[in-house]
Amino acid sequence: MSDCERIRNYEEKIEKCTTMTDLLVVMASWQSFAQSHALTQEEKKPVDEAYLKAEERLLLTVKTSPW
Repeated sequence: MSDCERIRNYEEKIEKCTTMTDLLVVMASWQSFAQSHALTQEEKKPVDEAYLKAEERLLLTVKTSPW
C-alpha cells in the first residue's frame, strides 16, 4: 500500500469515528505514521482537516457533566 493510500485510509477511519476515544486512538496511530514516514504539512493536511471536522461533530454530542 502506498503512502497516498494509507493517508486516505486514515482520513476515512477518522471520518467514521463515533466516539472521542475512537478518534483519539486513530489520531495517535496517524501521528505515529506521519512522523515515521516524515510526511510534509501538505501530505498531512487532509487527515488533519478530517480530524478537526470529526472532533467538532463529536463534541456536539458530549453531555454536560454535573461536576
